[in-house]
Amino acid sequence: MKQFVTLFLSLALMAATAQTTAGTITGVVTAPGGQPQASAKVTLTRMDTGAERSAAASAQGGFLFALLPAAEYRLTVNAAGHAVYEQQIQLLVNQEVRVDVALSLLRRDVTEVTAVRGLLKPDSASLGATIDNRLVTGLPLDGRNFLDLSLLVPGAVPAAQGSAASSRGDFALSVNGAREDGNNFLLDGVYNGDPKLNTFGVNAAVDAIREFEVITSTYDASFGRNGGAQINVVLKSGSNQVHGTAYEFFRNAALDGRNYFAPADAGDPRYQRNQFGGSIGAPVKKNRTFIFGDYEGRRVREGITRVTNVPTAAERTGDFSLSGLPYLIDLFTQQ
Repeated sequence: MKQFVTLFLSLALMAATAQTTAGTITGVVTAPGGQPQASAKVTLTRMDTGAERSAAASAQGGFLFALLPAAEYRLTVNAAGHAVYEQQIQLLVNQEVRVDVALSLLRRDVTEVTAVRGLLKPDSASLGATIDNRLVTGLPLDGRNFLDLSLLVPGAVPAAQGSAASSRGDFALSVNGAREDGNNFLLDGVYNGDPKLNTFGVNAAVDAIREFEVITSTYDASFGRNGGAQINVVLKSGSNQVHGTAYEFFRNAALDGRNYFAPADAGDPRYQRNQFGGSIGAPVKKNRTFIFGDYEGRRVREGITRVTNVPTAAERTGDFSLSGLPYLIDLFTQQ
């Protein structure tokens, strides 16, 4: 029994530490002469919730903050006899950011760095891209399916026309030649795949998504299960400020084209789609506890034009003499 409990706790710890959404901020603090600045106090503050984490630089000047949710942070470094160093960092989902801090002598109170980091990831061999919140909420989407934006990533193409995934599900893509049913879908680090269709299970609302990452190859051991792309979605959370949205999107058939094969006297089929909902995030206790929730509803009223032949009364009795079918032959009489 004791061995079983130990094994269970070990597996639970492995599952807890193998987070695929958390990021890392690391770096080295150096003095003006370039030597490591040991024991410097490094503080990381999350801008929207005010949560703080502090650490002391090692003898080699190194520091590390792990298991960080995607958010905007402020990095502050204090060392005796040196100016306070501050830098704002935008940490994306599953991102490893390296910040090397070069302190200056105490000439002013604060040294603030506002440089923008490049797109290269020197600390990771994985390839892919992150679709941030500005793109998720700003780009037009047919049916408000945010996963369409994954086609912006190099190597991603729609599923082949007529394939099983393209005809059965709402969305399918193929990455770097892999099968369209070989992708892995994650929602806040939890498996979000449909075991029947091998597509996404829960399609989160656009207003509830902070960002999502599409990893196309050479991802690390924290990912697995499928050999295609790893589509990693992170939802929004509450903050110290109350924020929310309310929306409705409406579409009808006023500008739709007619079915080419429909008779001229046939009326236009009905089509009306309403997508509506909202989201809200707020603090329960400032700097400590937050809530966030969202809802989206969809109502579709659709008529489909189908063109087919209805047999006449004579045809139902087997008489095709007036049907204009010269090659129809009775197999028994050969007439």
